[in-house]
Amino acid sequence: MTQDEFDSIFDEAYLEMYAPRHDPEQTEAEALGAVSVAEVEPGTAVLDCPCGFGRHSVVLARAGFTVTGADRSQVLLDEARRQAGDLELELVQADYRELPFEEASFDAVLNLFTALGYVGREGDKQALGEFRRVLKPGGRLVVETMQRDRLARIFEPRTWDRLPSGFVLEERSFDQAEGTVRGSFIYIRSSGERLEYPYTIQCYTATELVEMAREAGFSKVECYGGWEKEELTLDARLVLVAS
Repeated sequence: MTQDEFDSIFDEAYLEMYAPRHDPEQTEAEALGAVSVAEVEPGTAVLDCPCGFGRHSVVLARAGFTVTGADRSQVLLDEARRQAGDLELELVQADYRELPFEEASFDAVLNLFTALGYVGREGDKQALGEFRRVLKPGGRLVVETMQRDRLARIFEPRTWDRLPSGFVLEERSFDQAEGTVRGSFIYIRSSGERLEYPYTIQCYTATELVEMAREAGFSKVECYGGWEKEELTLDARLVLVAS
């Protein structure tokens, strides 16, 4: 997946396609669950990266955490600022492979909603290394993502959703040997305008992500199947906690 293809997905159309489909209660459960497994309390410094349009960052700022949200997309950051309103929330335009923060800046780093996989294994290892660099000693990284073994059980080559602004169709193929999904979002606005966004994403097994986290410098890596530290099963999304 080229950088231009990656960047083109996360624009105004992304907001129209994804923002209406998120449940506020689920978002709150994800954000508060993530800081719970990270074992940090309100007042501590948390990096949400990439933060997208701020749905987790806003919840955490409202809960009293000192939150920094980082994302490549200025469009999404602008929406995060709008949603934050008067909340104290720092928003920074940055690529997670090269973060503009000093070493040991954060008590926890959150990488939520399958945000790894778009820049290839080496790019993702670089990002994990950056997360390790900006964590304070004893701080934790929390990654919440789709695991390859679950995807193999639930994969559908085509789905569609009705949106307030139109329809979105997603067509995809899954190479199980490579663990790679190649697909395209086809977004048809109510006006009749048709937009298409191709993408490629690597979906890792828990084993692969643990290995990558250790190669990035984390010494302790644990895998769970939920925010209450449930056992990881083939039917669960992966919650990885590294320190």
